[in-house]
Amino acid sequence: MKNFPWWVFKYIKEVKTLVLISIITLVLNAGLTSFLAYFVKTIVNNVFVTKNEHMIKLIPLILIGLVLAKGIVFFINYYSMAYIGQKVIVNLREELYEKVLTLPLEIFSRESPSSFISRIINDTNLLQDFSSRQIATFLRNLLTALGLIGVIFYQDWKLATIGLIGLPLIGYIISLLGKKIRKYTNQMQERLAKLTGHLFEGVKNLREIKLLGAEERFIKIFTKENWNYFKKFMKIKKVEGIYPPIVELTGAVIVGFLVYYGGMKIVKGELSPGAFFSFIIALIMAYEPIRKLGQNYNKMQQSIAVAERIKSILDLPNEYQIKDGEKIISSITEISFNNVNFSYPKTNKEVLKNISLTFKKGKKYAIVGKTGSGKSTLINLIPRFYDPTSGTITVNGTDLKELKLKPYRKLIGLVSQDIVIFNGTILENIAISKPDAPLEEIVEAAKIANIHNFIESLPNKYHTVLGEEGISLSGGQKQRIAIARAILKNPDVLILDEATSALDSETEKAIQEAIDAKFKEKIIIAVAHRLSTVLDSDAIIFMKNGEVVGCGTHEELYETLADYKNLCNIQFSY
Repeated sequence: MKNFPWWVFKYIKEVKTLVLISIITLVLNAGLTSFLAYFVKTIVNNVFVTKNEHMIKLIPLILIGLVLAKGIVFFINYYSMAYIGQKVIVNLREELYEKVLTLPLEIFSRESPSSFISRIINDTNLLQDFSSRQIATFLRNLLTALGLIGVIFYQDWKLATIGLIGLPLIGYIISLLGKKIRKYTNQMQERLAKLTGHLFEGVKNLREIKLLGAEERFIKIFTKENWNYFKKFMKIKKVEGIYPPIVELTGAVIVGFLVYYGGMKIVKGELSPGAFFSFIIALIMAYEPIRKLGQNYNKMQQSIAVAERIKSILDLPNEYQIKDGEKIISSITEISFNNVNFSYPKTNKEVLKNISLTFKKGKKYAIVGKTGSGKSTLINLIPRFYDPTSGTITVNGTDLKELKLKPYRKLIGLVSQDIVIFNGTILENIAISKPDAPLEEIVEAAKIANIHNFIESLPNKYHTVLGEEGISLSGGQKQRIAIARAILKNPDVLILDEATSALDSETEKAIQEAIDAKFKEKIIIAVAHRLSTVLDSDAIIFMKNGEVVGCGTHEELYETLADYKNLCNIQFSY
């Protein structure tokens, strides 16, 4: 039992009363079942042996009453356990989701997001059955079996010893099969995670798949993963299917022998028919919960395997436990990179090399260079999505690692080239980092981002629901909503990573002028491919192969840096 997921029980603290009710009804159910088996003796002796007319009239009423009471007790237990189980899963899913959202990004470099999705949805579904049904069924069967065994021994301890001689064999089989089921469950859930990931990827990128004519390829991959999952699932069912016939055969052999042995004792007058029939029925009834105990055990092995997968996420330290410093700053006046090198965890290939830069308040900076030169990686270090492999980043002279993450990140606005639109209204999307912002501020941010007029043209205006990933919006509209979101946050550092690449030149210029005016006392960092958008920057940083090879105004770089001059000549046809 060392691997038993005891930690799951911490989620039932809110429903202690129901737990108590469940335990009481479990005991009552086992007691009533055992008494029914014992009551057979009264029925046989009074009806078939002594032919007691008064008892013949009374026994049916007692029997109906017992069965009715047992049914009521079962319903109360079943419902309360279902409620407890669902409550556990609701609380567990919330904690898992919170954990995933607070994990460091480095973890997602090692494990795919679909694996986490699978554990939150698929694995918790299996664990729900464990917490709502399996435990209750296991305890119900265990208590019932013990009660019936008590009746058996009370009737005749010699017959009882013979009748239960097959239990060690059954126990050994349960243990052996349980280990296999646990192993196969782990493999099955891994396959299910891959299946979920491929499904998620296919649905998310449906437009690109259609455009590339890649439907057949994706269907083949899905079919392969689906069958891999099916094979693992059927391995579990094969193991589960072996157990019941073995138990039933063992039981039949023992009952057959007991019928012969007990029958001979009745003939000799050493045992009453009522006692014998009560014994046989109690034994047969006992074998049923014992058989189910084996099935419960095997199911619980599945749940234990799943619980281990879930616990592996819960045990991961969140980003704040790993990275949080002690210092809190209220503003950013300067960010400095000091001999910074960086490699992504999975590749270990150096992406940034010996970067030394300073970004100061009231200045606008541009980062330019060819694709793959390290521009986006550099700006991802500023919000501390990743830490440098070596070197330091300081904020206002303090090592970034010494700062508390949440207050620090509130001072940074980032509009990425990969625009994220959440499933909600336009207003909710713009105000996501400042949900209590008055409408006037939201409208002002939308005007600066040049999206207000478009919003006003919609029937529901700011309350228009955008749908998942803003499917009804154009690329330029998505960018402007993301820009409005960053503007409303009013950060000390505004980072624009190809934030206006989908806009026409006129709209792009209008937005840039509005941003420059609003953030003239802040730090603006723009990553751009089109040099025309950054010529007026206070400093242009030119990157090549992960290194800063030049930093200065447009005029200075054009005169001193051949790579920059070539880029200008290509874009402007000098």
